[in-house]
Amino acid sequence: MNQLIKKVATDLYSVQMKWVAWYLPIVFVVYVALLAFVAEPELRTMSLLTFTFQTATIFMLVCGILASFVFLPVYIKQGVTRKTYFKATILSSIALATTIIVITAFATWVLTFFKRYTTLFDEVVLSSLVVIEGNWFLISFAYVIVIFIYYLAGWLISLGFYRYGAAGGFGFIAISLVLIFLTDIIWNLNTPKPIVGIIPIGSFSINIGIAFILSLIIIAIVVTIVQKVTKDIAIVVE
Repeated sequence: MNQLIKKVATDLYSVQMKWVAWYLPIVFVVYVALLAFVAEPELRTMSLLTFTFQTATIFMLVCGILASFVFLPVYIKQGVTRKTYFKATILSSIALATTIIVITAFATWVLTFFKRYTTLFDEVVLSSLVVIEGNWFLISFAYVIVIFIYYLAGWLISLGFYRYGAAGGFGFIAISLVLIFLTDIIWNLNTPKPIVGIIPIGSFSINIGIAFILSLIIIAIVVTIVQKVTKDIAIVVE
């Protein structure tokens, strides 16, 4: 791998991990506080891993949006090619998604040892994923894939506005919403589904292998679009 790609990817990862260093502790504290003070049945069965995953979708979406508006002009100004920036962003976002879920999965595992001292976590279920039950590795891997797709969706949105202006940007928002909606349907998630209500689709579950394959297809589609848009994008350098 090109050393410059590694350097840029490491830089991007380091910057975004500084945000994670604030984000995760806040989410963890909020989770415990909600369990302690809010008597909501759905919340009380939610594990720290699932709770953090729900918020991580939005966090990664925002990080993806910043990928073009903040990072792209900076690196192009420093002489980094669009191709290098593209590859580095892909690598750093995968690492970011993996780190968030791995740290949270470990924290969730640690909390299981507190069950002998408190009843706070008695009703907690590891994951609400219909296609996976009780498998830590598969659940974590699925969560990594999903929040990575959210990052790509945010990146796609920011590229749309950056290159094509408001009209193109809103078009890319529509594309991203459809891709997010499909991802949520594939995994039968409870994350926001903006198109539900317009398209009447009932709840259903599919084979986990098919879910992974369909998710990888969605990733391939978004990555291809992002690559083509990034390739010839005009950079506004102040």
